[in-house]
Amino acid sequence: MARALRASGLPRLWAARYPALAEPLVRARAAAHVSGSLARMPAPYRCAAEVALRAGRLALAGCPVPATGYDRLARLPGFGRLLAVTDSLALYGGLDGEPDT
Repeated sequence: MARALRASGLPRLWAARYPALAEPLVRARAAAHVSGSLARMPAPYRCAAEVALRAGRLALAGCPVPATGYDRLARLPGFGRLLAVTDSLALYGGLDGEPDT
């Protein structure tokens, strides 16, 4: 799931959309939290999420501006809900993770 998430481009979109997730360590925590949460879903949902993440990469192809890519994904059937869930998980995982030392 972590590989599919990285390939999807969502971490890059989070960094552009949420300045708090722009720092590499925070973004890494966010991605780890999202991929871990998605990996714990029942198998049919997990497979569907992985397919959606991989398909999202195709939707982002050729988008030089991350916000444009995000908007493009949000218009695809089912992606609006997936983006809302992954954004929430990313913010929770990135901002409520281990304190920086």
